[in-house]
Amino acid sequence: MERQRIIRSLACLAVVGMLAVSAPASARGDFSISLGSPVEADPGQLGLPMHFVLTKSDSVAGVDMLMEFDPGMLSCSAVSFLTRFQLATYDNSVPGRLRIVARRHHPDSSHLSPLGPGTDTLGFISLEVTSRDLLTDLDVPIGFFDDAVTPFVDNRLVKGDSSFVTPPELGLTDGSVFIRYPLYGDVNDDGYVFTIADAIFFFNYLSGNQKLSSRQKANSDVNRDGVQASMTDFIQLIKVIAEE
Repeated sequence: MERQRIIRSLACLAVVGMLAVSAPASARGDFSISLGSPVEADPGQLGLPMHFVLTKSDSVAGVDMLMEFDPGMLSCSAVSFLTRFQLATYDNSVPGRLRIVARRHHPDSSHLSPLGPGTDTLGFISLEVTSRDLLTDLDVPIGFFDDAVTPFVDNRLVKGDSSFVTPPELGLTDGSVFIRYPLYGDVNDDGYVFTIADAIFFFNYLSGNQKLSSRQKANSDVNRDGVQASMTDFIQLIKVIAEE
């Protein structure tokens, strides 16, 4: 009985040893780039920030990223870097595509030391909601993309020793923008549509005495022509209120 117990114990140790040998040297969670949680937005909204975050278990000296999204819904106006790089650039010339390249060292300048292990918010992507008139709430994904035309992996890290980390060792977490369907006629955004309070609020805006949030601007496109908070919207608002 004791002998059988010892044999079973040895067998279990052998299996554990085999699993340890076959385990990858670098787990997927050791290096990752994330676009974070879904961002809420309204039709026509400008300057919508989406942060990109790097998590690493070893030093990293550079980042290459390529993303794609629906150009009929979103556009990228700029990329701002919160972490210092000697070289930091982006290319948004192709609608629906965004490439980001950043290096902690550059041949024409003094080198910065690689980023150490941990989590860093590298910067944020400034987005614009190009879609103006929706039929419902809409979740627009922004995903990492590997272009078959380029001769290298488009999403990768450059480690401190100049080696690369690529998927699947590099985990990539896509982002998304949740575009909210406007409540047309609720200009003051109090939950009630086509009220006298909405008309007064709208009039004060047109008079230069009131500012509108992105949500209020979306709600103000009463005639749904894609032009928000216009005089024609105000006239349409008054007409609907008068008919009620």
